Amino acid sequence: MPEQIDLAVNHALNDARIARARMGLLNPGMGIDSKRPQAWCEYGFPEVIDFDDFYSLYRRGGLAHGAVNKLIQTCWKTMPWMIEGDDQDGAKDETQWEKGLKPLIAGGKFWRAFAEADKRRLVGRYSGLILQIKDSKAWDQSVDAKTKTLVRMIPAWAGSLQPVEFDTDPNSERYGEPKMWQYIEAATGNTAGRQIKVHPDRLFILGDFSADAIGFLEPAYNAFISLEKVEGGSGESFLKNAARQLGVNFDKEVDLAAIASMYGVSIDQLQQKFNDAAREVNRGNDLMLITQGATTSPLVSNIPDPTPTYNVNLQTVSAALDIPSKILVGMQTGERASSEDQKYFNARCQSRRGELTFEINDLFTHLMRIGVVKLKAEFTAMWDDLTEATPADKLANAKVLSEINSTSLAAGELVFSGAEIREAAGFDPDDQPEPLPDDEPEEDDAARTDPTGETQ
Repeated sequence: MPEQIDLAVNHALNDARIARARMGLLNPGMGIDSKRPQAWCEYGFPEVIDFDDFYSLYRRGGLAHGAVNKLIQTCWKTMPWMIEGDDQDGAKDETQWEKGLKPLIAGGKFWRAFAEADKRRLVGRYSGLILQIKDSKAWDQSVDAKTKTLVRMIPAWAGSLQPVEFDTDPNSERYGEPKMWQYIEAATGNTAGRQIKVHPDRLFILGDFSADAIGFLEPAYNAFISLEKVEGGSGESFLKNAARQLGVNFDKEVDLAAIASMYGVSIDQLQQKFNDAAREVNRGNDLMLITQGATTSPLVSNIPDPTPTYNVNLQTVSAALDIPSKILVGMQTGERASSEDQKYFNARCQSRRGELTFEINDLFTHLMRIGVVKLKAEFTAMWDDLTEATPADKLANAKVLSEINSTSLAAGELVFSGAEIREAAGFDPDDQPEPLPDDEPEEDDAARTDPTGETQ
């Protein structure tokens, strides 16, 4: 009998394991814990997130909003400029092609629209710039190569811009790319936004619109959910303690029926009378609560410190977004962000500027193809250096070089030239006065020459 029972138990356990395995295959979940494939469901992490989730997180989540804005504000702290040639070109004279770009870029609207689209791309997986071109054609028509004027660029969220038709010809140069887009205008008042077809010639996409693309906020999304739980849970616990909920403990000799008859209500309505009394006590400042045969005490619980749990999730967010936590939240524990964190963040934004350069070059290539910008074979976008030392740091470096020269004078040799020291201080080494001539004119020659130029 014991052996048969063991066999039956083992058989039942084996059937249960097979059933769980089948359920796991039908609904594998998204957790990386193989022992608990449904862990994400228990934690409240969604398996599928789309643009609406990212937009809600950016709009209502303080950390997500701050992360996107800090990255954009630092990357676009200064505007880029376009040059003819490559980034190694040392020419300083402005070319005719560069002068021709001034009407397009002047005023800052061009770069402001691009920066806004860049921000919207960080929120969603992609964004768009709708090119409003002055050619008297509908938005769903292509653009010919004749000279055109760009009126403005309209930034569009990913949620309002969807591809509706793709190029399925394997021999086409645009195979797999959209042949037509649909733009949904923002609603105005009680009027729903229109749905407008947009030809790819009149649209420039930032980011990746493919289904398997990973957004900027996506790797940190689970940590943002945990942070919301910590913030909301600690706030709710504080509110409940501050609400002064009262607990009343009646002695066993108390006759609740007599108390109910005193109030002129039944026993089942007596609880409402107690609630009204507690509400009046919490609402007023000079009220008295009279009890007979009862002990009143506030219902207060210890609130756990949310700081350790909050910091764990904050570090996860910081790692996922590649932004130092002190930069992300500003002042922390009474300290400013360290200089090393600031240097790292500047270097991170400078590196991202390199990625933006490729997209800006692609935009100008697109504008050349549709005739907005004059065709040019070699061009690129240029930025200033975010990692460059501050003026105070430059002067400190120049001071160190000067002190090294003063020390080396004992050996009769200067290590650094004046031009090198000026350059380290942030000044142009060429801005130096011309040296005086070594030889002065001879007095005899000057005396023998009269004002008419004749030699006496």
